Amino acid sequence: MSTERAHILIVDDDSQLLDLMSDTLSSLGYRIEGAGGGVEALEKLSSQRFDLMITDIKMPDMDGISLLKRVRLHYPDMPVLFITGYGEPEVIGRASPDGFLAKPFRISKIEELIEQVLSGRKDDDNFGPIRRVMVVDDDDIFRQTLFDILRVYNYLPLAVSNASEAMRELEDGEIDAVITDVKMPGVDGVSLLKQIKTRFPDIPVILITAFYSPQDTAVGQSDVTPDGFLQKPFKAENIIRLLEQLAAPLPHID
Repeated sequence: MSTERAHILIVDDDSQLLDLMSDTLSSLGYRIEGAGGGVEALEKLSSQRFDLMITDIKMPDMDGISLLKRVRLHYPDMPVLFITGYGEPEVIGRASPDGFLAKPFRISKIEELIEQVLSGRKDDDNFGPIRRVMVVDDDDIFRQTLFDILRVYNYLPLAVSNASEAMRELEDGEIDAVITDVKMPGVDGVSLLKQIKTRFPDIPVILITAFYSPQDTAVGQSDVTPDGFLQKPFKAENIIRLLEQLAAPLPHID
């Protein structure tokens, strides 16, 4: 879809940011309509056709999550991008937008993401059997970092901080793989691995830790084998390669 034909609705209660984004994207050839909140956005959606919506998450009258739910219900084919501050991976993962931009962001980045979505490169056909990946780690910074890495590689990540949250999300379904830290307060990663393999044996689980030693950790003593293991620190390509290997079909044996 060319930029001249793309009609984009931008939703943000920050009038300065709304004006800045509207003016900048208009100068790039997009047709822009702005809304100062979720209620105004729904009014505009009811009277006009848009190719894409970009919305902030934190807004007073109706937040971005609630707005996304309404949009998915009434306009299921319209992609939605989130604008978000740092430290909200749990929120983004549960909402499952078509993409997100973490503040502060460069205009070149938002233009790239818009074109990616409008050109259809995020269709489900482009994904393998592993798409929605849950990250379990009590370290806020590492959890956010791994979340961002997965998004860059076009996965749909969900990030939680402990085993209890992880099991609740698994009960709701739609999780294709789990990446969990070993050392966590309360239920550790090995115990979580056992719970997952008991309840959901087909879901692959990758263990990550900075303290691995087969002689003194429960990993080496566990009677349940993880589907993958990585020791911190690791390169982003390593976790992506491991997910791709887990998604690959098994070779056929006659």
